[in-house]
Parts: sequence; structure tokens; C-alpha cells
Amino acid sequence: MSLDERTLSASLVDVRHAYRLLWDFQRRCLDTLTCVSQQFPERQFYQWENNVVDAVPPARSDPTNFFAWSFLPFYDLSVLYTRSGDRRAHPQIGDWLLEVRIVADTGWDVVDERVEPDPSRFISVESAESKLSIFAFKCVSDVDPNNNWFHHVWRNASWPQDQVEPDDQGVTYLAEDPLIACQIDIPLSHLTTKDAVRAFGDRAKQVFSDKLSIQF
Repeated sequence: MSLDERTLSASLVDVRHAYRLLWDFQRRCLDTLTCVSQQFPERQFYQWENNVVDAVPPARSDPTNFFAWSFLPFYDLSVLYTRSGDRRAHPQIGDWLLEVRIVADTGWDVVDERVEPDPSRFISVESAESKLSIFAFKCVSDVDPNNNWFHHVWRNASWPQDQVEPDDQGVTYLAEDPLIACQIDIPLSHLTTKDAVRAFGDRAKQVFSDKLSIQF
């Protein structure tokens, strides 16, 4: 951990550059989330989740007791949207949940969940990807009325990509009681304009209509 002053000074310049670049990336992520959600006006924001580690620690907790990854929630982020109305958090047959997931780096690798992952051991950044995924999870069988989407259904569901391979159209479909689900992905590098984001949102709607019989 020992560094000479010149080396540390040069490294801190890189850190300042990195934070400003990270702000720009996260601002773009937020704008992308807004643009995607506008394609689904019948859905309302519900919850968001840091997918790689626990949620950002609350103000009352000691930050030194957490992994540094806990303070980088946009590394792999999911935002969830449900229908509006009463009991929208509690799925009934026919209800569906929209998930928009942004993965900054697919190189994430956990060997032992008790040990903080070391990014120097991940695959190279050139070999990894940055991508946007849109999912729909549709409830097709009865769920305990006390169960909610976030804690009891979505958190216990599999991402389709983890169970099956995408078809030749890049669509991943999964049936896993009480849900059927679809997923499509696109590299973030393809989303150079708002029109590109909207076009991907339109494609997601068509896929969900065809595969899950969701009407828009």
C-alpha cells in the first residue's frame, strides 16, 4: 500500500478524472432510465436495487464496515416499475412488472461472497460489455396476497439469461412459476441518441406483446 508522493499525486489526478467521467456516465444512465420509462406510461416507479452487493448503506451505519462496491450502485442497477392503483405492489394473475437493468461492466466475478471482489482479477475491460436490459415479469398463477413484487416475487425470480439461451432474435423467455418472463438486451454503445433508446423500448414492447400477451 506504500506509494511515493509523486506516484500518489499522479494517481489522484486519475481519480479526479474518473469521478468526473463517472458522473457523466451516471447522468446518462438516469436520462436513459427516464427515456425508457416514458415508453411505458402505464407503469409507475416502484423500487430500485443494487444488484451486485447490498443496498447503499444508510446514514446511521459505519461505511468502513461495507465493501467499497456498496457505494457504486450504478455498476449494476435495476429499476422496477408496476401498474398504478391500489395494491400495486402485490401481484395478481395478469399483473406484470417492468425491470430496466443497466450493467456497466459484465466482468463482475465473485469467488467468495465473504471477500470483497477484486476488479484486478476480473476479465479485461476490453473483453467485458456494458449493456441495457429490459425485462417483463408477468404473474400467471396465484400469489399469496400478503406477498409483494419486490421482496417475495422479483427477488426470488431468476433472470431469464441465467436459465436459458436467447433465441435467434435475441429474446430470452423463461417460465418459472408463478411467472413468465422475457428479456432483451442491447449494448450501451448502440444507444447513442434518444431515438435509439426509444426504438429499443418499442422493440421491447413488441416482444412483450408477442411472448407474454401484454397489451399496450
